[in-house]
Amino acid sequence: MPYQTINPFNNKLIKEYQTHNDQQVEQALDAAHALYKSDWGQGDMQQRLKVLHKLSDLMSSRVEELAKIVSVEMGKLIEQSRGEVKLCAEIAQYYAEHAEAFLKPVPYKSSLGEAWVEHSPIGVIMAVEPWNFPFYQLMRVLAPNLAAGNSVIVKHASIVPHCAETFEKLVAEAGGPKGAYTNLFISQDQVANIIEDDRVQGVALTGSEKAGAIVAAKAASKLKKSTLELGGE
Repeated sequence: MPYQTINPFNNKLIKEYQTHNDQQVEQALDAAHALYKSDWGQGDMQQRLKVLHKLSDLMSSRVEELAKIVSVEMGKLIEQSRGEVKLCAEIAQYYAEHAEAFLKPVPYKSSLGEAWVEHSPIGVIMAVEPWNFPFYQLMRVLAPNLAAGNSVIVKHASIVPHCAETFEKLVAEAGGPKGAYTNLFISQDQVANIIEDDRVQGVALTGSEKAGAIVAAKAASKLKKSTLELGGE
């Protein structure tokens, strides 16, 4: 299915987007993996939390602009779109303020000596997201993973490419380096290839049970972590 912005009110085509080829996918994986391995992913969390603070500020200051993008592209009532944008800003702010506490080492009592659990980034995360909450579904994946140091690659729904592109630009404007968050206009076959890639260590999907079964099977075959939010056929 082509990536197109079609106004659902009048069914008019606004814009069609070029899909990413395999070479561009490879470049995206290289950049995401390199960033995870760098001081950005492995070093001081504060540099990443600053991006979340800025991202929250950007979305809060552009509620009307961003809400109109959502409503024109997927038909959500404008007040609901405003609410979604505001919620995204709150999520970014929440993780900016609390991620450090969430990711602190957790001590465990043991008669054998000192013991604790540490939290570390695992690598590149591949996310497949739906159209119905076109910013929220992206933010809830990005915010915790950015804080932790994981790089995120996303295939958004083909009917909300403007939202997908806009969100990627917001992350970059907030100071996210290349590879921190990458939007790809790709096919299901390309998604499967990305999941199989050794640089990808986790998969997240929100979608139908059928899509979830396919993605879960692919992730499991490579012993990769996956989260699935499923509904419908």
